[in-house]
Amino acid sequence: MTPWDLTLNLKDVVLDFTFLSVFLVAGTILRRYIPFFQHFLIPNNIIGGFIGLILGSQVLKIIPLNSDRLGMYVYHLLAITFIVLGLRQSKTSFGKGPVSKAFIELSCYINQAIVGLLVGFVVIYFFNPNFFAGIGFLLPLGFGMGPGIAYTMGHSWEKAGLVNGGLIGLTFAAIGFLIAYVVGILLVNRGIRRGETALIKGKESLNQDIRTGIVKENPPDIAGFLTLSPEAIEPMAFQIGLIGSIYLLTYLLIYGITYVLEKVGLGDFSDTLWSFHFIIALLISVGVRRILDLTKKSYVIDKGLMNRVSGVCVDFLVAGSVAAISLKVIRQYWITITIMSCLGGIVTYFVIRWTSRRAFDNFHFERFIGIFGEMTGTINSGLVLIRITDPEFETPAAEDLAYGGGIALFLGLPLLIILNLPIVFFNNSLTGYWIALGAIIVYQLILLIVWRLIGFLKPIKYQ
Repeated sequence: MTPWDLTLNLKDVVLDFTFLSVFLVAGTILRRYIPFFQHFLIPNNIIGGFIGLILGSQVLKIIPLNSDRLGMYVYHLLAITFIVLGLRQSKTSFGKGPVSKAFIELSCYINQAIVGLLVGFVVIYFFNPNFFAGIGFLLPLGFGMGPGIAYTMGHSWEKAGLVNGGLIGLTFAAIGFLIAYVVGILLVNRGIRRGETALIKGKESLNQDIRTGIVKENPPDIAGFLTLSPEAIEPMAFQIGLIGSIYLLTYLLIYGITYVLEKVGLGDFSDTLWSFHFIIALLISVGVRRILDLTKKSYVIDKGLMNRVSGVCVDFLVAGSVAAISLKVIRQYWITITIMSCLGGIVTYFVIRWTSRRAFDNFHFERFIGIFGEMTGTINSGLVLIRITDPEFETPAAEDLAYGGGIALFLGLPLLIILNLPIVFFNNSLTGYWIALGAIIVYQLILLIVWRLIGFLKPIKYQ
């Protein structure tokens, strides 16, 4: 069953929205007054998510939150954020910085997948032959790609025998967030003390507004511009309406394709197609944006307002994904998940540290810490860490994250296919996972060769 097919009533949806709203407000208050959250810059949405986890049906049982419903919200909010990504930007930079960042990002995905799968093989061959090897592939999905993709892919693998696959994916994502902020802040402070940063030497640069999360000292930023007359339609309503229209096109297109697949006897691929709904949504939104650009009508889209819509979706997505973590799943797999996460975090650190010096000509630390934050959390995590050493975003590190992510998304499509290879084509057999492991290694070698040939990877040792 896909999240599109989950049956629920409006009362549950409304109450879930109000509960998540309260959690976000409570998270904002706690961040404002608790020094621990300020020191490690723990986002309000993560704080709110853990409040929901504690008050929900798994711990105190005060609030009737349901993990399946929360997972459904994560699934749909993921597609909306990708639609916004396609609509808000009319062009993409393909300079050396963004391209190198994209290659580093893909290398992180690949090495995280290798680590996760190898740990899975150890468990299968030495401890539990019935262990689901695909759990290892949820490591890069949760760490590098975020809770939305981790839940979507994990949920689609449940038919292959991965019980609570979506919730396992959310667990990896939550651990990744903690690594991004707790370990990330420690790395930033160490970098400042060692003088590795380009703009900050020997002191922290964060003002009180950033630490508390409440803007009081500095002038507030502008959220966006009104591209339509409010007398005719609320501009924000139009932005949301455009997003909704594209999501409807996404649903109709996928529904039509799955109908054809079932008619020709390929219905087994339907769940995989639904799990890639965010990619299809992105492609449609890019096409719509292109049409608006060609017809000179793209002025109706305001990037600022689109960013606000995306931010709202991400906050509710993260809060919902943390609140949906299954403690039962953690108890069942806690040793394996802990080992995969620790090794995955260590490998991610060294991959980025090694490549950053070779791929970039300057601002190595700012670029390193930004990519580290994104490859264990989300792009927002990376931006938060960059802002500590580059408060005004004077370095190209933040721009690399934004543009490089779009490049990596398309270059990484083969990797998503490989991760699904054992389940879709080999009936979840170990042979399929060994073939996938070989394909991933070959893919990494191809990336390194191409990266070197285009001259963006310098043949020097890390110093």
